[in-house]
Amino acid sequence: MARKKSFAIIGINNFGQAIVDTLIQKKQHIMVFDIDQAKINNMVASYEQVDGVALDTTIKANLIEQGMEQYDTVIVTMATNIEASILTIISLQDIGVVNIIAKAKDSRHTRILKALGITNIVQPDVMAGHMTASKALFDVDIEIQTVDENYASVSIIVTEPSIEGQSLLDLRLINNKDYNIVHVKRKGRIILPADVDTLKLGDELLVISKINAINDLVIKLQTTDNEKDGK
Repeated sequence: MARKKSFAIIGINNFGQAIVDTLIQKKQHIMVFDIDQAKINNMVASYEQVDGVALDTTIKANLIEQGMEQYDTVIVTMATNIEASILTIISLQDIGVVNIIAKAKDSRHTRILKALGITNIVQPDVMAGHMTASKALFDVDIEIQTVDENYASVSIIVTEPSIEGQSLLDLRLINNKDYNIVHVKRKGRIILPADVDTLKLGDELLVISKINAINDLVIKLQTTDNEKDGK
């Protein structure tokens, strides 16, 4: 299980709530901030594990008062108001917050965030577009968990009989320039892969892959519908 960390989420919206839902499942400590007291009240009432404070995060003194620099990660989810997003991030940087994840409204907002030195940037519309296109293209049993501009974290269940018993090294799934296995899940047990490990049908692989290499990876690991039908 992941180490319990502390997260500050700035901005309550659908994106922020989705983050809260996920972090709660992982039993992490969460604090939410928003300028709207009603949103804070609703969030705190909805989740026992969440605390919240209403404040203007563009004001540096408010961030200092809340000890914002002590959180492991600060996630800035507000993007509709680009000015508020930028001022908040500058203030966070000024007080020494190191690990900042920011939501971007569009490519212009993304460029500004990069200019500020933010490397963890999420543009949900672009991410959703990549995920939808990939699922439509592959039309197989894969779960694309996260996507950025170049890479995806993909969960794939092994269904191709011909690779059973072959090692990860033989299958070129270790130290491959296009993708690498993070772990293998077998009958509920997590296995950290070594090059001599072999695959079995039903293994679930978590793989970091270049987006343009996912199709090759799926073809290697899964039996297609045509093959199942004997076509």
